[in-house]
Amino acid sequence: MASLDNVKTLLGISDTSRDSLLNIYLSRATSFVKNYCNIDEIPIELDEVIEDIAVYRYRMNGVENVKAESKGSLSETYRDSLPDDIIAQLNRYRRVKVV
Repeated sequence: MASLDNVKTLLGISDTSRDSLLNIYLSRATSFVKNYCNIDEIPIELDEVIEDIAVYRYRMNGVENVKAESKGSLSETYRDSLPDDIIAQLNRYRRVKVV
């Protein structure tokens, strides 16, 4: 099972002030993985992927609608989807949906 403690460690958070928010990100990441892969149970191999998704979405909070940002000579471009390495890991567990 994906771990709140692991997510907090990855984000460098040591207190409990953001636990509720991080638990929401973990729950949504778990639902996303189940829906994307068309599975009911999460294999243990996907726990780290769920944690990575939660971390990614936490870090992207507030920049969802921003494509690029410039400050002086610095510019930053933001993604509007999950990173390719996360999608590649999920694709290994993706099942075809039969209707």
